[in-house]
Amino acid sequence: MFKLNYIKEKIIITSTVLLSTVALNGYAATAIFDPATGTVDLPVVEVLGGGSSAFYSAKLQLSGNELQLVSASPISATTGQRNVFDSDTSAVHIASVAVGADDFYAKLKLVPGSNPLRFTVDQLVSNAFQGCPSFAQPGATGNSCVLSGTITSNVTLTKNIEWILGGAVYVGGDNTQSATLTINPGTKIVGVGGQGDQAAYLWIRRGSKIMAEGTPDNPIVMTGPNEVAAGEWGGFLISGNAPVNGCNEGVPVCEVPFEAVVSEIYGGNNPTDNSGVVKYTQIRFAGTAVRPDEELNGFTLNGVGSGTIIDYVQVHEGLDDAIEVFGGTVQMKHLVLTNAQDDSLDWTNGWQGRVQFALIKQAAAIGDRGIEADNNEENHDSIPRAQPILSNITIIGRTGDSATQGVLLRRGTGANIWNSVITGSPTCLMIDGERTFANAGAPGSLTGGLTMQNSFVQCTSNFADGIGASFTVSDWFLSQSENKAEDPLLNGYLPATGSPLTLGGAAVNNPFFTVVDYVGAFKDANSDWTKEWTFNFN
Repeated sequence: MFKLNYIKEKIIITSTVLLSTVALNGYAATAIFDPATGTVDLPVVEVLGGGSSAFYSAKLQLSGNELQLVSASPISATTGQRNVFDSDTSAVHIASVAVGADDFYAKLKLVPGSNPLRFTVDQLVSNAFQGCPSFAQPGATGNSCVLSGTITSNVTLTKNIEWILGGAVYVGGDNTQSATLTINPGTKIVGVGGQGDQAAYLWIRRGSKIMAEGTPDNPIVMTGPNEVAAGEWGGFLISGNAPVNGCNEGVPVCEVPFEAVVSEIYGGNNPTDNSGVVKYTQIRFAGTAVRPDEELNGFTLNGVGSGTIIDYVQVHEGLDDAIEVFGGTVQMKHLVLTNAQDDSLDWTNGWQGRVQFALIKQAAAIGDRGIEADNNEENHDSIPRAQPILSNITIIGRTGDSATQGVLLRRGTGANIWNSVITGSPTCLMIDGERTFANAGAPGSLTGGLTMQNSFVQCTSNFADGIGASFTVSDWFLSQSENKAEDPLLNGYLPATGSPLTLGGAAVNNPFFTVVDYVGAFKDANSDWTKEWTFNFN
């Protein structure tokens, strides 16, 4: 970490006003320092909070070892390179600040409770490549560094280096030698290992954390070496200490091995377990089969707790599932799950988390289900029973010989689904399995364990009744509040003019959820939150 007195020393020997030149990658610098007055001008600051943004022009003043906010004026929204304050992490990300002839990324941290607001300097990192750090080896290209093995100390991955995963890379031991992996905005990570059990992947183990803090203008990218096809690398995994099912009754704390890499354990007794932050991150061209029916997905969440922040994440062109959740209580917002070759969102082992605002869009030629939901494959009544709450999901399915359902609820799962729209699949909605039907209750007398409200379906066939049906799925769906089997009037994935989705929603009585009055992931054509930070999926 750099201290402010270091910055001052750099500035004192500089006779010019900073940032009159062009920064790395051709972007204009995003902050201006005047050494005569000790002020930092931030012409554009985007303040992120609650799923929305506000834009300001701000000025900071050097004061001792801190920077103090001395002015902030609202300005119009803008795109392009800018400074970002993220209220989730209380951090200001300055993409480019020049000190003399040097160009830096700076990260400021808000001093809790300060008034006026004050900030400390958490990072000051050169935007020019300066060699590989001690925890990595030089890569094949001039600005690349290779990660391998297990990382057991706190490290930071910066955007001036292309980071190569040379096989399986773990952060921390299993609840031992815990470490935090920080990934700065704009950083690119490339998995170049082989397939199957030789695949390259990044795994955050129990007790460790990831702080992947991308921004709308500088998302973090995790991808394969060629970036053209699914399955070029293994994917991204997090294991946590939140409750899961799958153990024998009477076991005080259920901990289970991951199906594809059985040496890795997940689960525990801490529902609020915190595995860190993943924001504004793309996960592309991942996934591999380790053994038949036992795969690495794009993004795998094993027993991850609700203290973890996952927001604005895209998983694109995965060989297996886009996101698979194995138990836990993890909560997610603003997901873009595109072109998955199997399921887009898959859960099992007792997941009791939350999701709001998700776009699921299947490729035309391949892909199984938008959502595939299980409680437990072996024991359909295993506890804790899976019962996530989902709201504002838009599923754009596909047709064709291998296409199936938009949503399949099976193997005893519960779920409470709100404000969602399912279109384009051969069948929109299917419930399967005796214990799934039993958990739901019956139309007009539902238990609350499996519900769907304020939602729309429009498929070739809207409903299908699976094995063990004790009621029809159509009766279950249509007996609940404000559900409709009719045209939602979409233009692509956004509501068209006159769409009934724009005023068809209802508030979910849970503090995680943003209060909305619309159905689906987007309010209207002017509220497309996928813009700028995602990989092209159209």
